[in-house]
Amino acid sequence: MARLLFMLLCVPSFILAQEKNSQGSEKCFTDQYNAALLTANPTMMGSEVFKNQLNTQIEKANNASERRVVISIPLVVHVLHNGEPLGTGANISDAQVLSQVTVMNEDFRMMMGTPGQSTAGGVDVEVEFVMAQRTPDGCPTNGINRVNICQDGTNSADVNFWKAQTNWNPSTYMNMWSSKYVGDLSGILGFAQFPGGPAATDGVSAGHTFFGSSDYNDGTFTLSPPYDKGRTMTHEVGHYLGLYHTFQGGCSGAGDEVADTPAVDAPNYGCPTGHVSCGTTDQIENYMDYTDDLCMNTFTAGQKTRVQAVLAGFRSGLGSSNGDSPVTPETNDAQVSIECLSTIPCTSNLDGNFKLTNWGTATLTSATISYNLDGGTSENIDWNGSLAYGEYAIVNLPTITASGGNQTLNVSVVNTNGTSDARACNNTDSKSFSASGAYTTTEVRLTLITDNWCEETTWEFKDENNNVLYSGGPYTANVQDNTTFNEVFTLTTAGCYTFTINDSAGDGICCAYGIGSYELRTDDDTVIFNGGEFGDSEDTSIVVSSLSVSEFDLNNTISIFPNPTTSVLNIKTTDSDLPNNYAIYNMLGQVIRTATINGASDLQISTSDMSNGMYFIKISKENATLTLPFIKK
Repeated sequence: MARLLFMLLCVPSFILAQEKNSQGSEKCFTDQYNAALLTANPTMMGSEVFKNQLNTQIEKANNASERRVVISIPLVVHVLHNGEPLGTGANISDAQVLSQVTVMNEDFRMMMGTPGQSTAGGVDVEVEFVMAQRTPDGCPTNGINRVNICQDGTNSADVNFWKAQTNWNPSTYMNMWSSKYVGDLSGILGFAQFPGGPAATDGVSAGHTFFGSSDYNDGTFTLSPPYDKGRTMTHEVGHYLGLYHTFQGGCSGAGDEVADTPAVDAPNYGCPTGHVSCGTTDQIENYMDYTDDLCMNTFTAGQKTRVQAVLAGFRSGLGSSNGDSPVTPETNDAQVSIECLSTIPCTSNLDGNFKLTNWGTATLTSATISYNLDGGTSENIDWNGSLAYGEYAIVNLPTITASGGNQTLNVSVVNTNGTSDARACNNTDSKSFSASGAYTTTEVRLTLITDNWCEETTWEFKDENNNVLYSGGPYTANVQDNTTFNEVFTLTTAGCYTFTINDSAGDGICCAYGIGSYELRTDDDTVIFNGGEFGDSEDTSIVVSSLSVSEFDLNNTISIFPNPTTSVLNIKTTDSDLPNNYAIYNMLGQVIRTATINGASDLQISTSDMSNGMYFIKISKENATLTLPFIKK
């Protein structure tokens, strides 16, 4: 029976969760975000348990005789970007980051003579924010962690996946994220996680055009008026430290649980001076309303008491952290970190780059970087340039030929400025990826289990010319939620095929809104790939070679070596009768070489003129054929 041999190349997309409900005209996504977390975290802020514990902490603080001291909070700013040059787009400049920290300190300390000086009887909250000086591993840092998420374009997705991938210990650092994705959520400027929520995503997030203040613009950044004075993050940090919106609960109930903030019936926008609701004049200057940045300048004494109680209890680790303590300087100290890895569709090749950062007091002018796959033979890259303390360079890796399956790329600093690197904690990095794997089958079987929002799911199976051969979805809301679907894709011609699954809300089919999944298998039910956690979409590229396999099994008599090969590929046979001929195919199923085997010398095949990559050799003997993959390096 004719069968088909294909190779799988899985290129996972990023997991980016998105709220399902309409956001209306909300500027801050915090309430909706934390409401979704509360079910799985029933003791976090928003619960009666949290309220009772906080009230106890407040009472304890009120009864204490000692004077409070100013609490310094080490913070790290994770700049999520897409490979833009430093200071361009989402890769915001250091100056923009520092302008945001300046505003937060002015606001929380109510500094006289600054925009943070209150005009409505506000107070000094006695909280300061200091850029981290050491990483959780004890390495030097300037508190700005730039992360290339290697994802082109924009979408309306949340940043929870990247928060979990990048956050530093939230018990000892305040994590802040700047990205363009938060701002793409209809009208949303930022959001925060309340105290007591999951550690992996704890912190505050804002769109990159609302992060920082135009009052301290050195000409390197662009912000979005009227939210260009840094008050988006002041507002969100207020949430992070235990404050609700001033309009929480409207005119009735406990409202924001702070006695000295006047009740507000609904969010205020703009700067409506003298606006009255709930029988009193609204405190439109309060940072926890929705007014324009220029109008905000006030925290109340009651809000301060609540913040201080949170810092004494739920977030007590921040005040005792050493994250803002510098490490001992070293002359030669380079850091290497893998930026992006991308498997090249329909090949076994891998492209990538790494970031080289100088944390030494001497200018970094040269470095040798070693890299390998799965701990195998290492290759070196010699870098030359000029990097001052804290500066970095992006270095491209040469195209790497992977051997298939789940693999790991390892990189390390060999030497710095011609000598041994002084600090080991930042000298290595690793990243896993999924490369090609070979299967023999006549079909691909798909099993799809939808999540709670099946109407968001669609999929396609396309050929190399982008023709859609099979497709499915969107499914019927409510009726086909959490339903299993089975499909079969028949493989008949050579070429590159791609299976793509899409989620219109950008949060995949697992796990925030139901436990959906999908699985691709061969005709004997060998698993090719399974998943469900992705963002907008996930692609699986498949190379199909129409290479028939006879009913005669030649595996026991014929093999090839060495594999991988560099210059010569040998056919080995344990049978006295030689094979009749062979043909070599590239990854697209195209024949690149054929030969008749007349003698033993014909079993040695020169590969020196072949490009690096993966190939198939089909060996024929009488009426039987055997197809074997091999790699040319």
